[in-house]
Amino acid sequence: MEYRELEPGMLPACHALLADSVAALPDECYPLSARLAWAGVWDDESQRAWEARLAQSWSRAAMAGDELLGFAWLTRDGELDMLYVAPHAQGAGIGRALIQALEVEAAGAGVAGLHAWASHAARPVLERLGYSVLRPNAVLRDGVTIENWLMAKGGWQEPPTGRSEA
Repeated sequence: MEYRELEPGMLPACHALLADSVAALPDECYPLSARLAWAGVWDDESQRAWEARLAQSWSRAAMAGDELLGFAWLTRDGELDMLYVAPHAQGAGIGRALIQALEVEAAGAGVAGLHAWASHAARPVLERLGYSVLRPNAVLRDGVTIENWLMAKGGWQEPPTGRSEA
C-alpha cells in the first residue's frame, strides 16, 4: 500500500468512495435518508468546493496500485475535514495511518490543536487516537438531521460561537 498526497484529479474518485462508505453504514448508525443526504451528488459545484477545501489542507490517499482505498485531509487550522475508507478495506488500519500522517504534517507546521466533526463510524477511530468528545452535534442537510460529535485533541477548544458540521 502506498500513501500519497491527494491531487484535484482524484476528487471524483474520493466522492465515489465517500458515497460507497456512507452507503455501507448500518441503519442503526444512520437511516437511509441521512446517508443519502450526507453523500450528496457530485457535480461541477461540488468539484469546485472540494478543490477549494483541498487547497487549504494537508491530504493523504491510501492506494493499492490504481485503487483508492481511503483518503483524508486536515485543514491548515486543524480540522480533520475528511476521512473515508472503502468498505472492503475497513478495519485494516488505513484510517489510523491517514490521520497519523496528517497529524505529523500539522505538527511540523506548528498546528497542535486538532478537531473533527466525527460520525458514528469515525468516533471510535478518533477516540483510539486520543481525541475526546466535546459535545454531540446535529446538522441539517437537505432537510435531514445527521448526528455527529465534535471531538478534539491537543488542547483545541471550540470557539464561543460554535459551529455545526457533518
